[in-house]
Amino acid sequence: MSVKEFVHVYCRWVHYYDDTDVLCLKERTNYDCILWDNGCTAYEARPVQCSTFPFWTWILESGKQWKECSQDCPGINTGRLWSKEEIEAQRKRYEQNLPIHKSELMMELQ
Repeated sequence: MSVKEFVHVYCRWVHYYDDTDVLCLKERTNYDCILWDNGCTAYEARPVQCSTFPFWTWILESGKQWKECSQDCPGINTGRLWSKEEIEAQRKRYEQNLPIHKSELMMELQ
């Protein structure tokens, strides 16, 4: 599948805080990711946003924030125990992830 086709089928543009439009995966009507089907159908190639969850900076800011997010995500607080160094590496990857701006992608696809 080409990038252009993938964007058309699986993505949408959302207005970003810097007054630009950025690429975002579509959600189903229940807000599940469009790539979710009893598990992630793109697990091995999932975006940084997905692969670093739940170690996002704002979630790690406080125990209260972590607890609130764990109520919405059954995967939080389950699975293997991550080391502080691993968590910090994931947080850094999340922070360094840059959104794909519409103007940049449209120029690439031409």
